[in-house]
Amino acid sequence: MPLTVAALGFIALQINAAIDNRELEDISIDTVRREIEAGTILAFLRRGIRDMDLTHLTAETEAELLAEWQEIDAAVNAGRKFGVEHRGLTLLVAFLIEGMQRRARRAA
Repeated sequence: MPLTVAALGFIALQINAAIDNRELEDISIDTVRREIEAGTILAFLRRGIRDMDLTHLTAETEAELLAEWQEIDAAVNAGRKFGVEHRGLTLLVAFLIEGMQRRARRAA
């Protein structure tokens, strides 16, 4: 089963809560990009965010999410497109919103 808009929204809400709780607040965009490139970003989030729940993801949807984030990171200037230049978690929220928009466009 493919990754859904609802699943992306659930992850975005959890990251948003982590931002509000000041979890991983000093994590830079460069650190997040390195974790994405290395394929370890989901494990990084599980370790770093206290209540991070990714149990709704299967191995297949985790791979889909990672591939999407790697593609977005390689193709997009985050500062220009998303207005994100400083914080790693806000970059991930932007990537999640981009993923939701892509799915909405495909469904239309």
